[in-house]
Amino acid sequence: MTISEWVERSSKYIDRLDAEVILTHYLQAHDRSYLVAHDDEELPDNIQQACDTMLAARMRGKPLAYILGYKEFYGRRFIVTPEVLIPRPETEDIIDLAKAAKPKNIVDVGTGSGCIAITLALELPNAEITAIDISDTALSVAQKNAKQLGAKIDFRKNNLVEGLALPEKPLIIANLPYVDKTWNWLDKNSLSYEPQLALYAQQEGLELIYRLIDQLDNPCRLLLEADPSQHEQIKKYAKLHGFSFRKSRNFILSFTKNKTAHANIKA
Repeated sequence: MTISEWVERSSKYIDRLDAEVILTHYLQAHDRSYLVAHDDEELPDNIQQACDTMLAARMRGKPLAYILGYKEFYGRRFIVTPEVLIPRPETEDIIDLAKAAKPKNIVDVGTGSGCIAITLALELPNAEITAIDISDTALSVAQKNAKQLGAKIDFRKNNLVEGLALPEKPLIIANLPYVDKTWNWLDKNSLSYEPQLALYAQQEGLELIYRLIDQLDNPCRLLLEADPSQHEQIKKYAKLHGFSFRKSRNFILSFTKNKTAHANIKA
């Protein structure tokens, strides 16, 4: 079977782009243009069998990133396993907003694969970055990514920022679980492959976001990812806890907090 024949056959069952990415991966080609230039080349049996195995997994709904074991984020390749969420394009807006803020100290809460913290460490080499997750397995994946990409990160296991001594006026970044299981537009088959602890939250998906806001007593800047349908609720809750809304970009909300909670209350 030739390269073009395998792609044409596979495209009947999965997205053509996914089929081309699978084949490019196993041929160790630089990009998909190789497939066009070598479309009449015969596939070795072992390569075809390996690609067919990936094809079958994709047909069952397994996300391509878990099949390949990696995902591109902000121009870099990150290891992903079923223990961490797959990095998504909408999260890249956090990077742009964080870079514009030029922070000295960044705390990434719920780091998962480490894609946000590591990207910022490489984009802002003068910033001190702490990455937090409650999952040992997620932290292990993040540490592997940091080593592979040459990023210096202070990784910590913690429940959000509870009990942590945060640096002065940090930029807090949080892509926490915010999916509500009742949303009727969810692709539940695909999402079933991702860690449920990192996806879903109670209180219409807002439980952990609210809990983080509760924990942030001192002056800070805050970048949150959430579904746009949740933004108004989050803005109202944050305002009640001393945060000022600055702006939003697609899925990302930006806030500042300029006063320490209860600072004016006398003992």
